[in-house]
Amino acid sequence: MIETRELTKSFGNKAVLRGVSLTVQDGETLVVLGRSGSGKSVILKHLIGLMKPDSGEVLVEGEPITGLQERQMTSVRRKIGMLFQSAALFDSMSVEENLAFPLQEQGVRDLKIINERVAEALEMVDLPGEQKKAPSDLSGGMRKRVGLARTIIGKPRCILYDEPTTGLDPITSDSINHLIRRLQRRLGVTSIVVTHDMKTAFHCADRIAFLHEGRVHFSGTPDEMRASKDTEIMNFIEGHSGDTDT
Repeated sequence: MIETRELTKSFGNKAVLRGVSLTVQDGETLVVLGRSGSGKSVILKHLIGLMKPDSGEVLVEGEPITGLQERQMTSVRRKIGMLFQSAALFDSMSVEENLAFPLQEQGVRDLKIINERVAEALEMVDLPGEQKKAPSDLSGGMRKRVGLARTIIGKPRCILYDEPTTGLDPITSDSINHLIRRLQRRLGVTSIVVTHDMKTAFHCADRIAFLHEGRVHFSGTPDEMRASKDTEIMNFIEGHSGDTDT
């Protein structure tokens, strides 16, 4: 479904990606792990054309997208939905208006179809009947769910999750993790989940890619990661900085 080939990206003198190659199969969930600043979110932005690599390629369903102009990216972005860290809801719009917006951008004008799609999307994220609420009336977890409903309403082939549980309490985080897995099974979508939360990684992943110093340091199943004796991986899983007290 999605492939990156030797992606490099620097900001000024700081090299963030140093040749990242990933392959995400159709229908699987890949979790991308790494410390803060390791380039996880930068990879996501490359996948939807918000950033261009210094070198390397991004392919969606086998087609390279790195050289496409902005208007040519429209058809690609319809295949890929993204849940941003903050959910990125329009505060001036109600829940149903937020969800209707991407449909209207796609040219859907029939109100009956829009209302049906909005209701269906909210049901999928366990928020039936919440159409009239304003984003300001929602908890953090509900905002994430509405953001996810807006992501899936356009029926994308792939969903990108940028730190989906950041800022949420453990119980709400667990419910979001279950929702990610359930949607993957129900919709058959390909999912890429960027996180530093090990519980999210082990719950959601078919495969895990661990970034370290701008490269893919490890790629494998959750069980293979748990069994790894690599120092960097063991420190990350256990939350050890590697520093010693003096």
